[in-house]
Amino acid sequence: MADEEGFLSRWSRLKREGEDAPPEPAAPEPPLPEPVAGEPEREPPSPLPPIDSLGADSDYTRFLAPDVPVELARLALRRAWVSDPAIANFRGFAEYDWDCNAPGYGALRATDTVADLLNAVFGDMPEEEVAAGDPPEKDSETSET
Repeated sequence: MADEEGFLSRWSRLKREGEDAPPEPAAPEPPLPEPVAGEPEREPPSPLPPIDSLGADSDYTRFLAPDVPVELARLALRRAWVSDPAIANFRGFAEYDWDCNAPGYGALRATDTVADLLNAVFGDMPEEEVAAGDPPEKDSETSET
Protein backbone atom coordinates (compact mmCIF):
# COMPACT_ATOMS: atom_id res chain seq x y z
CA MET A 1 0.00 0.00 0.00
CA ALA A 2 2.64 2.42 -0.97
CA ASP A 3 0.15 4.34 -3.14
CA GLU A 4 -1.97 5.44 -0.17
CA GLU A 5 -3.47 8.90 -0.58
CA GLY A 6 -4.63 10.98 2.34
CA PHE A 7 -8.20 11.88 3.12
CA LEU A 8 -7.98 15.42 1.72
CA SER A 9 -6.18 14.29 -1.43
CA ARG A 10 -8.83 11.66 -2.09
CA TRP A 11 -11.64 14.14 -1.42
CA SER A 12 -10.10 16.72 -3.73
CA ARG A 13 -9.61 14.14 -6.52
CA LEU A 14 -13.22 12.90 -6.25
CA LYS A 15 -14.53 16.45 -6.25
CA ARG A 16 -12.60 17.30 -9.42
CA GLU A 17 -13.86 14.12 -11.08
CA GLY A 18 -17.43 14.99 -10.11
CA GLU A 19 -17.19 18.42 -11.74
CA ASP A 20 -16.24 16.85 -15.07
CA ALA A 21 -19.19 14.43 -15.07
CA PRO A 22 -22.28 15.53 -17.03
CA PRO A 23 -25.33 16.37 -14.91
CA GLU A 24 -27.92 13.65 -14.56
CA PRO A 25 -31.18 14.29 -16.42
CA ALA A 26 -34.09 15.33 -14.21
CA ALA A 27 -36.89 12.85 -13.71
CA PRO A 28 -39.92 13.64 -15.87
CA GLU A 29 -42.90 15.07 -14.01
CA PRO A 30 -45.89 12.73 -13.78
CA PRO A 31 -48.88 13.77 -15.88
CA LEU A 32 -51.84 15.39 -14.13
CA PRO A 33 -54.70 12.96 -13.46
CA GLU A 34 -57.66 13.31 -15.77
CA PRO A 35 -61.06 13.77 -14.13
CA VAL A 36 -63.12 10.62 -13.86
CA ALA A 37 -66.48 10.66 -15.65
CA GLY A 38 -68.46 9.67 -12.52
CA GLU A 39 -66.68 12.12 -10.21
CA PRO A 40 -68.68 15.28 -9.43
CA GLU A 41 -67.13 18.60 -10.32
CA ARG A 42 -65.76 20.54 -7.37
CA GLU A 43 -67.50 23.76 -6.57
CA PRO A 44 -65.36 26.84 -6.78
CA PRO A 45 -64.24 27.95 -3.32
CA SER A 46 -66.37 30.55 -1.64
CA PRO A 47 -64.85 34.01 -1.44
CA LEU A 48 -62.82 34.59 1.70
CA PRO A 49 -63.80 37.38 4.08
CA PRO A 50 -61.40 40.30 4.48
CA ILE A 51 -58.69 39.79 7.10
CA ASP A 52 -59.74 42.94 8.97
CA SER A 53 -63.25 41.54 9.56
CA LEU A 54 -61.99 38.40 11.34
CA GLY A 55 -62.39 38.10 15.09
CA ALA A 56 -62.25 35.54 17.91
CA ASP A 57 -65.55 33.93 16.85
CA SER A 58 -64.75 33.77 13.11
CA ASP A 59 -64.37 30.53 11.17
CA TYR A 60 -60.74 30.18 10.05
CA THR A 61 -61.06 26.75 8.43
CA ARG A 62 -61.61 28.21 4.96
CA PHE A 63 -58.21 29.91 5.19
CA LEU A 64 -56.56 26.52 5.79
CA ALA A 65 -57.73 24.99 2.52
CA PRO A 66 -54.96 23.83 0.16
CA ASP A 67 -55.94 26.29 -2.59
CA VAL A 68 -55.47 29.36 -0.33
CA PRO A 69 -52.08 31.07 -0.70
CA VAL A 70 -49.75 30.43 2.21
CA GLU A 71 -49.24 34.13 2.92
CA LEU A 72 -53.00 34.76 3.17
CA ALA A 73 -53.43 31.78 5.52
CA ARG A 74 -50.57 33.07 7.67
CA LEU A 75 -52.18 36.52 7.90
CA ALA A 76 -55.49 34.96 8.95
CA LEU A 77 -53.84 32.87 11.64
CA ARG A 78 -51.99 35.93 12.95
CA ARG A 79 -55.33 37.70 13.17
CA ALA A 80 -56.76 34.74 15.12
CA TRP A 81 -53.81 34.84 17.48
CA VAL A 82 -54.25 38.53 18.22
CA SER A 83 -58.05 38.65 18.40
CA ASP A 84 -58.70 35.66 20.69
CA PRO A 85 -57.66 36.40 24.30
CA ALA A 86 -57.44 32.68 25.10
CA ILE A 87 -54.66 32.37 22.52
CA ALA A 88 -53.09 35.83 22.80
CA ASN A 89 -52.61 35.66 26.59
CA PHE A 90 -51.25 32.12 26.67
CA ARG A 91 -47.93 32.12 28.47
CA GLY A 92 -46.90 28.51 27.96
CA PHE A 93 -45.49 26.08 30.45
CA ALA A 94 -42.12 26.47 32.07
CA GLU A 95 -40.29 24.00 34.23
CA TYR A 96 -40.03 26.53 37.04
CA ASP A 97 -43.85 26.70 37.26
CA TRP A 98 -43.95 23.48 39.27
CA ASP A 99 -43.78 23.71 43.05
CA CYS A 100 -42.04 20.44 43.81
CA ASN A 101 -42.28 21.03 47.57
CA ALA A 102 -46.07 20.91 47.54
CA PRO A 103 -47.80 17.53 47.71
CA GLY A 104 -48.97 16.38 44.33
CA TYR A 105 -46.84 19.06 42.63
CA GLY A 106 -49.42 21.72 43.21
CA ALA A 107 -50.21 24.43 45.70
CA LEU A 108 -52.02 23.46 48.88
CA ARG A 109 -55.71 24.18 48.82
CA ALA A 110 -57.53 25.75 51.74
CA THR A 111 -59.21 22.41 52.43
CA ASP A 112 -55.91 20.49 52.67
CA THR A 113 -54.67 19.67 56.14
CA VAL A 114 -51.17 18.37 56.66
CA ALA A 115 -52.31 15.66 59.10
CA ASP A 116 -54.75 14.24 56.54
CA LEU A 117 -52.08 14.31 53.83
CA LEU A 118 -49.61 12.47 56.08
CA ASN A 119 -52.23 9.86 56.91
CA ALA A 120 -52.88 9.39 53.20
CA VAL A 121 -49.16 8.82 52.57
CA PHE A 122 -48.05 6.87 55.66
CA GLY A 123 -51.33 5.44 56.93
CA ASP A 124 -52.67 5.81 60.43
CA MET A 125 -49.88 6.14 62.96
CA PRO A 126 -50.34 6.36 66.73
CA GLU A 127 -49.99 9.89 68.10
CA GLU A 128 -46.97 9.07 70.30
CA GLU A 129 -45.01 7.74 67.30
CA VAL A 130 -45.86 10.78 65.22
CA ALA A 131 -44.71 13.07 68.04
CA ALA A 132 -41.50 11.08 68.62
CA GLY A 133 -40.75 10.87 64.93
CA ASP A 134 -40.09 7.12 65.13
CA PRO A 135 -41.32 4.87 62.36
CA PRO A 136 -44.00 2.38 63.38
CA GLU A 137 -42.65 -0.90 64.70
CA LYS A 138 -43.26 -4.06 62.74
CA ASP A 139 -45.18 -6.93 64.22
CA SER A 140 -42.98 -9.43 66.01
CA GLU A 141 -44.42 -12.24 63.90
CA THR A 142 -43.35 -10.68 60.61
CA SER A 143 -39.89 -9.66 61.79
CA GLU A 144 -38.89 -13.19 62.85
CA THR A 145 -38.19 -14.87 59.56
